[in-house]
Amino acid sequence: MAALLRFLPSRQTVWAPSALRVLEKRKNRVHRRMMSSSSDHPVVDCSVFFGSGSEPEKKDVLAQMKDALVVKGYFYAENVSVLPPEYIESVYAYHKKLHDLPTQVKSEYLVQKGGSYTGLDLGMDNAELPYEPGTVATVRAWDYSRWTPSENAKRLFYPGPEVLQPEMATFTDNLYDRQNVLGEALLTAFAEMFGLEPDAFRGHFKGDMGSIRLLYYPGCTAEEAAEANTGISAHTDFEAFTLMHQDAPGLQFLSPGGDTWIDAPVRPGEFVVIVGDVLERFTNGELKATPHRVVRTEHPRRSIIRFNAVNPNTLVEPMPQFVSDQRPPRYTPVRMKTHMETTMANLRAGKGAWDTQKNRSITANYVYSSP
Repeated sequence: MAALLRFLPSRQTVWAPSALRVLEKRKNRVHRRMMSSSSDHPVVDCSVFFGSGSEPEKKDVLAQMKDALVVKGYFYAENVSVLPPEYIESVYAYHKKLHDLPTQVKSEYLVQKGGSYTGLDLGMDNAELPYEPGTVATVRAWDYSRWTPSENAKRLFYPGPEVLQPEMATFTDNLYDRQNVLGEALLTAFAEMFGLEPDAFRGHFKGDMGSIRLLYYPGCTAEEAAEANTGISAHTDFEAFTLMHQDAPGLQFLSPGGDTWIDAPVRPGEFVVIVGDVLERFTNGELKATPHRVVRTEHPRRSIIRFNAVNPNTLVEPMPQFVSDQRPPRYTPVRMKTHMETTMANLRAGKGAWDTQKNRSITANYVYSSP
């Protein structure tokens, strides 16, 4: 309460109207941050990472962010100027155009053909890979990435201008750029909240293996229910961290050490930030990758997902700052590219990514014999 009280005037003080307005804004900002830190779903004011607010305010927000990620495993990022609500609405409008394309058109862009589409609407062979063995997901996905496995490899191909305007690669690349602004700010903040140099994590971000997924979950009809038993099954994300946005309920989280799934509320102007496998391994378990899933719902829902990875050649291992005699390394070293390739190979082999018996991530804790 002291942080709030220091902005309150004494009874003898006379304030000019303009000063009162400034005071009220400061009080409201502090009050909102205090309320966010104690609410069921933490909210972090990210404007401080883009030059707004004082150093003490930034320090308070960093402490709040760290508490949210350690205790809850996620937070909602508010006041992100590069991703305003009206822009997010435009992404959903384009999102709908993509998923409304006829199945005949979608079939030309299947991942199995080197394209960027997966979905149960084109048959079981084209369904999302199961993160829990035995599950079948309703989710349908258009994927975008700047990364290619090698100089000679073909990039994923996307619907061009002859299919829809603007073409998918142009539209999603703009979204990628905007999300990068937030992504780099968050990687800097993650380092600073642990007292590390600002580029401790950010330095691995250039040329990352990140990707965007525009996901559609159709309302589950009796026909869908006969084929699919989940929206998307439980897992942790394989990258460093993820930005998530949804337009309808269905997303659930499992907090570190928890055993009860938490419904994530829909917040139109805010992206959710969750921890991925890479940050868990970098921090030697100080941060835990956030288990999440989407339940099957009767209502349709859409989501915008951005996986923020690191450079494919980055060696992902516990950083020295998180290792001690009392806390030896808990994770084997692995390169980002190897982690992704191994994880995807295991999914294709039906091994899954989530241990339902132990209620823990297989991918975050995977033991590698060599990097």
